[in-house]
Amino acid sequence: MINNKMITLSSGNVEVVVDAEHGSRLSSLRFGENELLVQRTNDDSFSWGCYPMAPWAGRTRNGLFEYQGLSVQLPINSAPHAIHGLVHDALWQVVDTSPTSTTLRVELDQRWPYAGWVEHRISVDSTSVNLQLTVHATGHKNDQNSQSISMPAQVGWHPWFVRPVELEAEFKTMYVRDSDGITGAQRVHRQHDLMQSPLDDCFSDVAAAPLLKFGDGLVVRLESDCSHWVVYNEPLHAICVEPQSGPPNGLNSEPFTVSTNHPLTRYFRLTALGYR
Repeated sequence: MINNKMITLSSGNVEVVVDAEHGSRLSSLRFGENELLVQRTNDDSFSWGCYPMAPWAGRTRNGLFEYQGLSVQLPINSAPHAIHGLVHDALWQVVDTSPTSTTLRVELDQRWPYAGWVEHRISVDSTSVNLQLTVHATGHKNDQNSQSISMPAQVGWHPWFVRPVELEAEFKTMYVRDSDGITGAQRVHRQHDLMQSPLDDCFSDVAAAPLLKFGDGLVVRLESDCSHWVVYNEPLHAICVEPQSGPPNGLNSEPFTVSTNHPLTRYFRLTALGYR
């Protein structure tokens, strides 16, 4: 159902509401009677629902990156850094929809110096919510940049899961944050307390799909082909478990090259393993 840019998808006990006007985000995700996501309470575009991040995920240090010998300054939206990409606050176009799936699209705007667009596919079945995010390059943006046939990119999702919830996960590697709060090249290999210690950190080498255990007995498995996960557990009302195709500041350290023939695609699946 489409109603003023709000799309409801449902199958069995699974229901999501997609907000096309506010970044193609899931504004609601329900398994049975359980609402998993923090709801919108103000105009802050960062701290509710579950939104896609593109053409980068997490922080870009000082909003600066270099690509093919050129230095690019991004808009600073969380001083002194640029965070979470450029599509979470955009109005997306609904390409198609059905009772159980929808596809949305948005062009990368003037804040990004390369021509491209992003597609978000969302579907539900009787146990799962399936998300797929793709960044496409279209070759050129204007006459001054007509020779640009590729661009760097990273993608990810930023879900805000409501507490009470316990995260069960085993990551073999954690990136060490520096004085700017951004991961660098240093990594540590040891177990970390994901619930009791305050975290806003990036992990990789996941041993098994993370599990969210809610207070009412619902268990949700998180699966993704993203190589990195950011865990942010500092808020008292929520915890964020964010799959990303690379680490924060990835436009500088580990960018993917997207060209007209080689888009960047990743998926994120949330599956209910049981209800009480």
